[in-house]
Formats: sequence, C-alpha cells, structure tokens
Amino acid sequence: MSSSLRRASHRSLRMLISSGPTREPIDAVRFLSNYSTGFLGECLAREAVRRGHRVTVVSGPTDRAPLARATTIQVERAAQMQRALRHALPRADVLIMAAAVCDFRPVPIGATKLARRGRVALRLQATPDIVAGLPRRRGQLIVGFALEAEQVRERAGRKLTAKRLDLIVGQRLNGSGPPFGRHRVDAMILHPSGQARELGRISKPALARVLLDEIEQLWYGQQRQSTSHGTRRLRGFGTRMGA
Repeated sequence: MSSSLRRASHRSLRMLISSGPTREPIDAVRFLSNYSTGFLGECLAREAVRRGHRVTVVSGPTDRAPLARATTIQVERAAQMQRALRHALPRADVLIMAAAVCDFRPVPIGATKLARRGRVALRLQATPDIVAGLPRRRGQLIVGFALEAEQVRERAGRKLTAKRLDLIVGQRLNGSGPPFGRHRVDAMILHPSGQARELGRISKPALARVLLDEIEQLWYGQQRQSTSHGTRRLRGFGTRMGA
C-alpha cells in the first residue's frame, strides 16, 4: 500500500533523522551519556534510502560509518544536536527523532581533569527538550520515541500530545533485555487519534519498515486529501462562473 502511494505522489520525501546518543562533558576527559549505539537510526536511514527518499542524519557519537547515500551531520552534545536540527528542519518533510538524547548535563564543566577524591558531587541541569522546542511548518510530520518502564501507552500518549507529534513509538523497558544495539524492542505506535498499533517484540530493521509504512501512509494520504479538496473547490468555482 505504501509503495503504491509513494509511486502515485511522483516525489520522494526529505527525511531528517536524529540518531545515536549525545554526550555531556563532566570535565576535559569524562562525560555523561547512555548506551545508545545509533543502530535504530541507521536502520531507519537505510530503509528510507532504500525507498528512494532523501535522507539527512544528525548523529551523536557512534562507531557506525555514515551511509553513502545519506547526508550525515556529526554532533556531540544535546545543544549541538538542537542547533543542527533547527537548521535542517525547514527543508524537511519528516523528522524522526530517534536519538537518545542525554537528559542532563553537568554544570559547570571542569576545565581540566578533575582530581580523584573519595566523594565528588555533580550538579546536573536538564538538557533542552529538542523535539518540543523545534519550530515546524504546516504539513510536516514529526515522529518521536518514548522509552518507559511502566504505563507505556499512557505516558507515550501524554508525550505525543504535549510535544505536538504526529506519531510516537512507545518502547517498554523491562526485564527482557536492554533496548540498545541490536536487541529486539517491545514497541507500539501511537497516533493522536488514540489508535495504537502493538508490535510486540520486534527487530529494529522490522520496526524501521513498519514505521516508514506508517509515515508514508500519513504523508501521501494527507497530500491526496489536500489535492482532493483543491479539486472540489475548483469545480465549485467553475460551476459558479458558468452560472
């Protein structure tokens, strides 16, 4: 279905994908981060390229080689990712916010290597909520992710609404294994209407395919609806002129 919609549209989509972790320096040699490897972002970018879309990846530090058929922008900190996305988003049709942005940053940052002591206290400040603060234009699709330990549907649904997203992928953090790297994830896709698509335990390449199917159906569906409304308006105008 998505393939036929894509062919009918006669143009590929400009997809902006954030990927990987971010790092927030503690001092000159240490940092805060998380276990994200960028594998999900890579799967999304590969699948989007395979379908003929134009892809830009804003990636935090990973050991993954940039895709040859995608534009890759390398960043380290959350603030750098925010700036890169703000710069690239006006030219994008779709943003997929797959990066695992570090939630906190140390303040202040040590100018040199902190000496080892028996106890060190770090003062942490929240990093920016990137997707919630991005400007967007009418017609763009914004897709987010939510990793939750419990009440996944409820919490992901609240984030979907609060951040004005078009789709959100809710993932369960449970005892079945970490969600990073090549591990399968326990996921669902939520729509603003409240519709939920349970995916169960799914590989990340498979999740990328399912999510891009959903995105294409939304995008090409709204384009067809817009064209249909325009055609009806023109027909009505012609009728009035003929009268």
